[in-house]
Amino acid sequence: MTITSKCLGIAISSLSKLEHDTRGNARIRGIPADRVSPSSAYIAFLWQELQRREKPTGSTVDMTEHAPLKVTAGWESILEQTGGLRLETVELPEYLPKQRWFAGKSREIKSVRIVDWIPLSVPLNVSSDASQSTLVLVQVEFGTGSPDLYFLPLAMRFGHTENELQRTAPNAIIARVVSQKRTGLLYDGAFDDQTCILLFSLIENARRVNARHGGVRGIRGKAFLDLMAQAETTLQLRRGSAEQSNTSILFGDQFILKLFRRQEPGLNPDAEIGQYLTEKTNFAQIPPFAGSIELDGLDATDGKVASLALLQGLVANEGDGWKWTLEELDRYYEVCARLPFPENLSAGGQGSLEFSENPAIQVARDHLDLYLEAGAILGRRTAELHRALATLTDDPAFAPEALTDVDINAQFAGIRQHASSILDMLQERLSYLPDEVVEVAASVLGRRRQILDRFGPLNGDFPPIQRIRIHGDYHLGQVLRVKMDFVILDFEGEPARPLAVRRSKQCPLKDVAGMLRSFGYAAYAGLRNYTARHPGDLTRLEPWAQLWERSAAAEFLRAYYEAAQGAAFLPPGNVDFRKLLDVFLLDKALYEVLYELNSRPAWVRIPLMGIMLLVP
Repeated sequence: MTITSKCLGIAISSLSKLEHDTRGNARIRGIPADRVSPSSAYIAFLWQELQRREKPTGSTVDMTEHAPLKVTAGWESILEQTGGLRLETVELPEYLPKQRWFAGKSREIKSVRIVDWIPLSVPLNVSSDASQSTLVLVQVEFGTGSPDLYFLPLAMRFGHTENELQRTAPNAIIARVVSQKRTGLLYDGAFDDQTCILLFSLIENARRVNARHGGVRGIRGKAFLDLMAQAETTLQLRRGSAEQSNTSILFGDQFILKLFRRQEPGLNPDAEIGQYLTEKTNFAQIPPFAGSIELDGLDATDGKVASLALLQGLVANEGDGWKWTLEELDRYYEVCARLPFPENLSAGGQGSLEFSENPAIQVARDHLDLYLEAGAILGRRTAELHRALATLTDDPAFAPEALTDVDINAQFAGIRQHASSILDMLQERLSYLPDEVVEVAASVLGRRRQILDRFGPLNGDFPPIQRIRIHGDYHLGQVLRVKMDFVILDFEGEPARPLAVRRSKQCPLKDVAGMLRSFGYAAYAGLRNYTARHPGDLTRLEPWAQLWERSAAAEFLRAYYEAAQGAAFLPPGNVDFRKLLDVFLLDKALYEVLYELNSRPAWVRIPLMGIMLLVP
C-alpha cells in the first residue's frame, strides 16, 4: 500500500467526539460499574479461561481457543468494560511474552492492567473493512521486582483482509473480535498501515490528543519539512526486520518511525539527543531528527513527559559497522591464512593504547589499509560527537558539569565491587566452561588482585574534567557505513539500565572504551566465522586476529585523541587519559564476561582474551 503526502496529512478532527464519548467513566479494575451487568454465562466463560490459562510462553496461541471479544460499543467494549477485564487477564498475558520487545520474558507475570488509551480513528459502527486504531498503555506487574509500562498501539481489522494478517504476521494478533455480525481481529497497530499513517500525521500536524488521564502530542522537528520536500510523490510503508526493544516503520526511503515499547518517566535519550544534535549543533553525522510523539500527565510515568515514538530521516547506507567489518575481516583472513606471521612481531605484544602512540606498522598498512582509514574516520567522528555534546548551553539536560576525582573514585568503587562479583561467578562456572576456554579463564582468575587494583582510587592531584551526555552503548553495530564515512545512531544507551542512568552525564571515554572493545569482538567473531569453514587455520590466524584488533583500535584511538585534544572532557595529561581509559576498558570487558557467561559460554573467551591484554 502506498500513501501520498496528502494522505499523511489525515485530519483527526473526529477525535474530539471520541474523546468526549470515552471521558468521565469511573474505572474500577477496568469495569465502569454503572454500565456492566455481565451474564452468568460470560462470568462462567471467563472463569474457565482463567483456570486453564498456563504460565505465559513464547509459543503461538491458537486463537480459536477463546470466544471472540464483542466490540459493538467500540473501543470501550474491550478496553473499559467486561472485555477489558478479559483482555487484561487472558489475551494480553498470553500475547506480551511472545513479542521480541517484551523485556520481562524471564519473569512471571502477576497481572496486566490497561492504564490509559487514546482512540485515533472513526467509530466502529461505520460499515467498512478498514481497520480502527487506538493507543494503549499497559502496566505489567510481576511476581517480583518493579512493574513495567508498555506502549501498545492497537488496531482492528474486519473482512477478508484478516486472512492476510494471519499469514504474514500471526504473532501480531491478540484476539478475535466480532462487531455487527462481522468477525475480525484485534492486533498490534504497528502492523496496520492506517495506524502508522495516523502516528505520522500526529507529528506532521504537531497535534495534541487528550486522553482521560493524560495526553499525547506530536512534535514536528525543524528538519521535517526539508525531508518531506525531498520525498517522492508516494511513501510506501514497510516494517523493519531487525526488531529488538523497539519497533520500526519505514515511510519510503525518506523517514523511519521508531516506537519505544517500554516506557519510563522521562524523555528517551535517542529522541532527546537526536533533537539536540540536529537543531542545536553543527554535528551532521546522525540521522536527522524529524519529530517525536510524547506522552504526559500519566500517573504511571509520575506525571513526567515520556517518549512514545521518534521520527528520523532515513539514511541510505552500506550496512552497519559490524556487518561491514565482518565482511572486511573475512577477506583479511582469507589473505593472511596463506602467510606466515612476521617473526619480528610478538603474538601478544603491545595493546592498542601503546600501538596508538606510533604510526601503524608496515604489515598492518599492507593488510588493513582500507580499514585503518575507516578506523581513523570513525575516531574523528566520535571526537566530533563528544565535542558537540560538550557545547556550552543553557539547557540543563546538556550543559557540561564538573567531574572531580571524588566523583571518579566513587564510580571506581562501584566498578570494583561489580568486578569482584563477576570474577566470583567466573570461578563458580569454571568447571562448566568449554575446554578451550578453561585455561584462559584460569589465567584471568589468577590475575584477580591485579584486576581489582586497577580500580583503586586516583591520586588527589587528578585534574578536574567535564562530564557530558554520551552515546552510552557505543559499538560497531551502532554506526552505519555511508560513502566511506560513518553515521552514528541509536542514542538510547544500554537498554537494561534505568532511564535516569542512560540520561545522566558521564565521562565520554566510556564510549571510546565501548568501541575499542567492539574491535576486539569483531576480530574474534570474524575468526570464528572463517575457521568454522577452515578449522585447520585457527592456530595460524590467532596472531593475525590480535594484530588486526590492536591496529584497528589504535588507529581509531589515535584519531580520536588528536581530534578531541584540548577538550575540557579529556584529562590534559597522557598518563591520566590512559588511566581512565584503561579502567573503562577493563570494566567493559568484565561486563562482557558476565553477559557471555549467562548467554553464550563458548564466546566468553573473547572478553577473557581482552582482559589478558589489559592486565598482562
